[in-house]
Amino acid sequence: MSETARILVGIDGGEGGRAALRYAAAEAERRGDELWLVHLVPPPTVPGVIDPYVGQTAISHDREIGAGLLERAAKEAMTLAPADRVTSTLVRGDAADGLVQMAAATRLVVLGGQHRSVVERIFTGSVVNRVAGHAPVAVAVVPEGWPSGAGADRVVVAVKDCDDAAGLVARAMSEAAARGAELVVLHVWQVPVPYDSPAISQRELAECDAALRRELEQTLDRARNHRSAPEVLVETRVEVRRGQPAQVIAAAAAESDLLVIGRRRHAFPAGRLGSTGRALLRESRCPVEVLPPVFDIVETDEASASRPAEMAGS
Repeated sequence: MSETARILVGIDGGEGGRAALRYAAAEAERRGDELWLVHLVPPPTVPGVIDPYVGQTAISHDREIGAGLLERAAKEAMTLAPADRVTSTLVRGDAADGLVQMAAATRLVVLGGQHRSVVERIFTGSVVNRVAGHAPVAVAVVPEGWPSGAGADRVVVAVKDCDDAAGLVARAMSEAAARGAELVVLHVWQVPVPYDSPAISQRELAECDAALRRELEQTLDRARNHRSAPEVLVETRVEVRRGQPAQVIAAAAAESDLLVIGRRRHAFPAGRLGSTGRALLRESRCPVEVLPPVFDIVETDEASASRPAEMAGS
């Protein structure tokens, strides 16, 4: 099996990690991938400064704990996927750096959501944010308790910049096709604070909404000819909403099967995760898949001519 036909699952021993395992197993079954469970034991903090024997004992103890977490996760994974398609690896090192490096040999990284206090985020940072912001492949972040109920058969893709989002939408289209789900292409905009006043008429706001919708529909048309677009019919719906982006997107995707977002392209070559993306990883009630920048490469007219037209809804 190709290395990229693997899904890497970060194992942390928490409920978020178990939700990530369930999500990854469902993805692996859908696409025929292998599950690769990885746990990283924290690096030692200058062992042996006072007593070298105490330091070595602590290192061994940490490794035993990590091995136990990984063993329990592997047993659970084998109840969700064929045993011969489950492998596990125990590594010592920084969790975020290690997962980003190992991600290059996979198709997808799946992590459990982390709900840390503000103080914890300041002093320890977020493994989830660091991996989602730097991994060379897609990263899915799964909230605790997933799945919370019956799926809505809907995938939402949040588009920030219509000019270069065709690749992002095409990838989301593939996710919807794999699930037999509807695709909602969503753009959220907010009136700049100095201009958010009664001076702007409802007619002007409606005109802005209509112009943005036309741009979004043009992006969808380009996505249909993108090289990563699926070769099956996908029901699509375009929506333009106003409000605080993270709040509106989270609410729109609350009952969805998946929310797809992209990293900011201008931080070349890997892009970066903006404040809206970080807020969605923290607050979303459905899995969020973060894609590295996807180039808007479309197929030639001859290649796209054989692709069936997709259904568009209002």
